[in-house]
Amino acid sequence: MKHKLLFFMAFFLPCLVFAQGNVSVKGSVIGAVSNDPIPGVIVTVTELNRQVTTDADGNFTIRNIQPGTYVIQLNSVMITPKSVSIEVENLGVTELKPIRVTELNANEDVSMIGIIDAGMVDDDVETSGQDVSSTVILSNDIFLNKAAYQLSPARFSPRGYNSTQEVKYINGVEFNDQNRGVFNYAAVGALNDMTRNGDVTNFTAPSSFTFGELGGTENINMRASSYTPGGKLTLSYTNRNYYLRGMFTYSTGLKDNGWAFTTSIGGRYSNEGNIDGTFYKNVSFAFSAEKQWKGGEHSLSMVAFVSPVQRGQQGSSYREVYELTGNYLYNPNWGYQNGEKRNAKVVTAFDPTAIISHIWKINDNMTLTTGVGAHYARYGNTALNWYNAPDPRPDYYRYLPSYFEDEMVQLRYKELWRTNQTSFTQINWDDLYLANANNIRNGNGAAVYMLEERRSDLLETSFNSTLNARMSRHFDITAGVGARYTQSRQFKTVADLLGAEYVLDIDKFAEQDFSGDPDKIQNDLNRPQRKVYEEGIFGYNYNLNIYSLNAWVVNQYHSRYWDYYYGMKLTYTSFQRDGKMRNGRYPDSSFGKGARHQFTDLMVKGGLTYKFNGRHMINANISYGSEAPLPNEAYVSPRITDRTIDDMKSGRVLSADINYIFSTPHLAGRIGVFQTNFYDQMERSSYYDGIEGTFINHVLYGVNRIHRGIELGATYKLDDHWSFDLAGTVGEYYYSNNPDGIKNSENGKIVEREQVYMKDVYVGGVPQIAGTFGIRYFIKYWFLGANLNGFARNYIEAAPLRRLASSYTEVTPYNQYYDAFKQLTTQERFPAAYTLDLSIGKIFYLPGRQSINFNLSLNNVLNKKDICTGGYEQGRFDLDHPERFGGKYYYMQGINCFLNVSYRF
Repeated sequence: MKHKLLFFMAFFLPCLVFAQGNVSVKGSVIGAVSNDPIPGVIVTVTELNRQVTTDADGNFTIRNIQPGTYVIQLNSVMITPKSVSIEVENLGVTELKPIRVTELNANEDVSMIGIIDAGMVDDDVETSGQDVSSTVILSNDIFLNKAAYQLSPARFSPRGYNSTQEVKYINGVEFNDQNRGVFNYAAVGALNDMTRNGDVTNFTAPSSFTFGELGGTENINMRASSYTPGGKLTLSYTNRNYYLRGMFTYSTGLKDNGWAFTTSIGGRYSNEGNIDGTFYKNVSFAFSAEKQWKGGEHSLSMVAFVSPVQRGQQGSSYREVYELTGNYLYNPNWGYQNGEKRNAKVVTAFDPTAIISHIWKINDNMTLTTGVGAHYARYGNTALNWYNAPDPRPDYYRYLPSYFEDEMVQLRYKELWRTNQTSFTQINWDDLYLANANNIRNGNGAAVYMLEERRSDLLETSFNSTLNARMSRHFDITAGVGARYTQSRQFKTVADLLGAEYVLDIDKFAEQDFSGDPDKIQNDLNRPQRKVYEEGIFGYNYNLNIYSLNAWVVNQYHSRYWDYYYGMKLTYTSFQRDGKMRNGRYPDSSFGKGARHQFTDLMVKGGLTYKFNGRHMINANISYGSEAPLPNEAYVSPRITDRTIDDMKSGRVLSADINYIFSTPHLAGRIGVFQTNFYDQMERSSYYDGIEGTFINHVLYGVNRIHRGIELGATYKLDDHWSFDLAGTVGEYYYSNNPDGIKNSENGKIVEREQVYMKDVYVGGVPQIAGTFGIRYFIKYWFLGANLNGFARNYIEAAPLRRLASSYTEVTPYNQYYDAFKQLTTQERFPAAYTLDLSIGKIFYLPGRQSINFNLSLNNVLNKKDICTGGYEQGRFDLDHPERFGGKYYYMQGINCFLNVSYRF
């Protein structure tokens, strides 16, 4: 690593010798009607791909720019995007007239449009039901701005990338957690006013605050001086996961003594959401303080926020269940208890965060930004557990009509489902309590049924320091270092014994196979046959300790016709499992600190732009490098053992794109082609194996995928009233090889390695063809809009178990199993679909710089309830009855609304 750092410095430091330039542009952005300065507007010099942000007084400065004609783009969630042509003089400072923009709150809420997403059915995903990233709202890329937001109800993801490939910073400090690689949007829930401002980098383009990531990066600016002075009160109504939302934000602006303060409180609530059995309770608070010293050389900001939430979850189910009940939003997670609905899967999250950030303007051409952040995350998800008892889930496959061969029995079960007898179609809590009571009467206080809480807590600290330097009229350099430490605590507790006295800490799956060996069935050999009571830890308990260091640099060159950039990032990652229980199936590899896994990774990137003139250009980008596997996916069965695959190594990514970018007075946009090759990736799926009677973790390694496609984003402004948007993509995201896989059962019985036939299987859960066409009309601060959205080529997520040769040893082209084999190995493709959205809004300006804004959006106004947005194949299957273990699906909500009213003063 030492030699690589020396090479890193020797290669890039010579770029620091260029002389300083002295040509700059100063301007301001104000509201066309209110005449108020507008802070947080991203000002982009299109030809140079450089961005600055307006300060609290609406001012901006573009330093060290060559004389000539340029187009600057202004964008913010608070305004209608605008392009302006400017002339830069030969020497000194070019002073622009104030740029007037249309103030707008059309994107007042950027939350998901009430879909049932994958996160809501995954017990271990912390991002469920969360907000659409404001990255797509703030992006100056028309394709991202229009398509990624408008198509979010269909679970659209640009280029098919997942959330780990998009990184979030707050005040210059990275906040994607190191275990799962995702940003927890719930941590800033109902703090919309505090998270509106920021810097955005599209895909792998150069950035002012980071090296950049494949899916783009965003630096949320929560410094107190960046907010408009005054207050804002917001009330919202919707028919989604929550019904009511309220927020109040007040900012002092930057005072004469150099201090600025901003605070915000908010909340979201529903006793029951649009989906049966769900609920939402959330309160949030944020406080930001900043001190700027005279001369503007130093600024110190402090921000703290917390947004505790408790919500009842929606679950996926079989298509058979949806059709029998006539409800595509059927939720199997709830049932009646004492006449009230009770959800078995409840998420409780609490994520307090604090950040201290310092900005040092070394001179007019050099700025050093340094920040430290810390946050603690308490995340728990409850679920039913049972022992030697019938499965309590109402949509268990044995309770479905298709399970039975007798027609009379089928008819009886169909009638139970169709008449919606909730004692059958939902969880029967009374029966669960009764089973435990009967066990106690029989002299056994152990729980037959109980409610467990699966905890995934996190303690994380991060340090980032970034240097931005304008070395000459032609050269910019951005460099940074980062360090992070994470302790991820994984365990589960007894949430509710449902009337029982205790739960015995043994593995119910292992007992079926090792009943004669009392050691094998113990979850903790250090405390065998332990009785666990409510709030006690049982089952599994381990920590993941994760460390990382990185250093990076990006150089940019600008000239009249050509721009280019190149950069490199070096990252060191280390993680180690620390088991707190000595598992009976793995007594030698479960307790204490395990092996330390270390990775040194290098990423390089570059790009070239040719400018025909100020309004037309061609841009190309390429990046290649390696990335350490996520600790969350590295272990074969992390709950019970330290084992990983042999010779675990970093995955590699090669990505390239070519774009034509145009910006004329009436028409602007981008047409691009891209291809990303993923090599040596790791994926883990988990499922219950009914044949073996145990829980299986199936890890694929050496996975290769290809993501490629065409993107188009364009907006046409007919006049001051009418504008038209078109954005869409045709992509192809698929597995390009047959990786190896290892199955590991949690009962310790199975450890198998076998090649998995995944080649040419499509990446599931994301539409690979998608587009939107929008019409906008503006008059006297009335805003009207309509969007027609379409999406297609969306596939079910494939189960690796169904693509093992050993699963079909009995199959030949000539026997009765061949048709079942074809059915089980053919990946399902969901029907294409379209939706129509409408919106209307109005701003009323009042005396004294006050205003009232309202907007109403109606999504899926055609009330299409049968649009399947995703699903997954089950891990198990039956060759004799291939339809028995069908896929599980989730659907888009029908017509839904969002009404928002805000008052500024």
